Amino acid sequence: MSGQPTVNIRSFVPRDLAQVHELFASGLLEFAGEIEDGVRRYIAKALKDDLADIPTHYLSLPRGNFWVAEFDESVVGIVGIQPTEQEEEAELRRMSVSPAVRRQGIGRRLMETTEDFCRERGYTRIGLSTVGILQPALAMYRRYGYTTVKEELYGDLPEQPVMVHYLVKELAI
Repeated sequence: MSGQPTVNIRSFVPRDLAQVHELFASGLLEFAGEIEDGVRRYIAKALKDDLADIPTHYLSLPRGNFWVAEFDESVVGIVGIQPTEQEEEAELRRMSVSPAVRRQGIGRRLMETTEDFCRERGYTRIGLSTVGILQPALAMYRRYGYTTVKEELYGDLPEQPVMVHYLVKELAI
């Protein structure tokens, strides 16, 4: 692809499920390195949890949604929003963009979509968590105004711990 791709950002539909699963898994495995076994376990858990039934875990929630970025009939980006226990805060989940289309504005468009959605539904803050192996994701979140509020080790200590980063962004209303 050259130039800016014509990408359609839309809500998830059931026919997207296999491509969403593939993009989610491949996006994490790309950065897994020496902790691939642990990343595969995490992927398997997520695919059996919220990503097994996106309509229930995202779309059926009045203040939740799950979007795909579609290019040439392929899902090339994903992101979800779920409410949290705090009325004013949403959680950004499962963000991933295919390496084939990275650095072409798709991540930015997904971020703008989630922020607009959250403002329209009265959220004043978006939180998320990500892992240290996803340095490009951490850099992108920080570029878009997310700040770290907490970091903690997760995993099989002491052999292969992963640093989990918790970030938030205050939304201007």
